[in-house]
Amino acid sequence: MKKKNMALNGQGLTYAQNQTSGILVNGLPIELVSQWIEIWTKQSFVVSVSNELRRQYYKNDAEFSLAMRKAGYVPVRTKKLTGKEQRFWLYRVTGNDKGLSTNKCNKINKFIPFVQYAKRPIRTFERIAVDGQWLYVYADHIRFLTKKRHRVEGVRVQGYTAKGIELREVM
Repeated sequence: MKKKNMALNGQGLTYAQNQTSGILVNGLPIELVSQWIEIWTKQSFVVSVSNELRRQYYKNDAEFSLAMRKAGYVPVRTKKLTGKEQRFWLYRVTGNDKGLSTNKCNKINKFIPFVQYAKRPIRTFERIAVDGQWLYVYADHIRFLTKKRHRVEGVRVQGYTAKGIELREVM
């Protein structure tokens, strides 16, 4: 007598089995994606794919590399994540970030150079030619100016230009 396949005999299933093969995540097989190692960075994440795992799904490294690039990953070689030099695939969220830990400029702490000047002599200010006129400039701020020869009052002198630098007058 032949037994019928039933759940009670341990041979049948009481529910439908999930089908995961054939599903693609950003063009990559879901089996590959579920087995790789993800390491999170400040803005994105990197993945490490072993050679054995890579060769199960792609016949050569060039095919794998092309698939990863199409999925939005960029190859990166770094010591910052694990301490030893390894190759990872960095996922570029925006496409224009600059590596693993991009430092965003904080507008509050951003240093904007400026030069303090006065029309009359002050103790710590030096008299120099700036953009064709004599000004008294704070001695520590002269380094922000660019040297340039000027003509001041008909005389050609070695002076400075304040191109791109904010000038603030001190009363």
